[in-house]
Amino acid sequence: MGPPAGGLPKPMSKVTDWKRVSSALEETDTPALNNIPDVIQTTDEIDSSIGALTNHIQKAVKRCSREVPAAADRRRMPADALELIRPKNAALRHAYAYPTSENRSKARALKRRVRARMLEVKNEEWSNLMDDITPSHQAFWKLTKALKSEGYLPTPPFKKADSSLAVDDVEKAECLADSLELQCSHTIPPVDIHHITCVEEEVRHKTSLEPRDDLSPVSLDEVQKLVKNLNAKKAPGLDGMSNKAIKCFPITLLSLLVAIFNACLKNCYFPPVWKEAVVIGIHKLGKPRDLPASYRPISLLSGLGKIYEKILKSRLSEYLFSKGLIINEQFGFRPDNYCPQQALRLVEYIMEGFKT
Repeated sequence: MGPPAGGLPKPMSKVTDWKRVSSALEETDTPALNNIPDVIQTTDEIDSSIGALTNHIQKAVKRCSREVPAAADRRRMPADALELIRPKNAALRHAYAYPTSENRSKARALKRRVRARMLEVKNEEWSNLMDDITPSHQAFWKLTKALKSEGYLPTPPFKKADSSLAVDDVEKAECLADSLELQCSHTIPPVDIHHITCVEEEVRHKTSLEPRDDLSPVSLDEVQKLVKNLNAKKAPGLDGMSNKAIKCFPITLLSLLVAIFNACLKNCYFPPVWKEAVVIGIHKLGKPRDLPASYRPISLLSGLGKIYEKILKSRLSEYLFSKGLIINEQFGFRPDNYCPQQALRLVEYIMEGFKT
């Protein structure tokens, strides 16, 4: 069987011109952004402002992106290897158009020569890397991780609870969702329903009161520093807004973001859209690949929501430490303190006890 009449579909990749994105984001005179009120006060205005901002970013990135063929990178290939590839491709096209034994034999011979030369090139590159690499080399730890990993393996069909198989992506996603729901559910019902109800009512009552200690407002300088420290290689959340796009924000959009954050603090509000996540499953080493329980979930959250989380964390930490609400013995989740230090202190204390 040969290729289809139209030929095999070429793999495509998306390329984004981030300089154009930066220029496009500076144009803030759009219908969506113009509908945002000058002073954001209510939770509905917060949600609509986030939606307008997200829509503006998505459109700007889409306009500055294009699809290109995902061709192999041949820039590092030696010139003699490239000279072998060109006649090989020409011979293959000629053999496909005129499938004589002589043409096919010539094409196979050229394919063998190219394959042998490519193997030599790979071996030479590997030998050079092994000669040059040191623990301080940029690729040292990436190489170590690659050698330890299994490499890419396609996800096999999942076994359902009724022993049937989930083959397509939708069924696999449902299997993972059911498995996660089972793992995160209570095995037995709560012991005291009345106590839980009282706690929930008390929490609702406390959150309805005016705050006694106002949190410090968010400043433009604070947001600029947080955006600058974002990891551009992190995967985006459900809104598709990457950290690289957030780094392209002009001052006007950063000021809008500051207004949204301050409105959230004033209303004690965390926007629901920032709570939505794309959940992917990462296989646990040594576990059966066909069982949904063998995959640990990774949640990809919104980049804007992560910035707001850091803002909340800094203010909560400052309040807790200034009021002395966290005991000095707690080392977890505290800056410049590590749990192994406390474990080592406990071991030393026990060893001293044995000596006495």
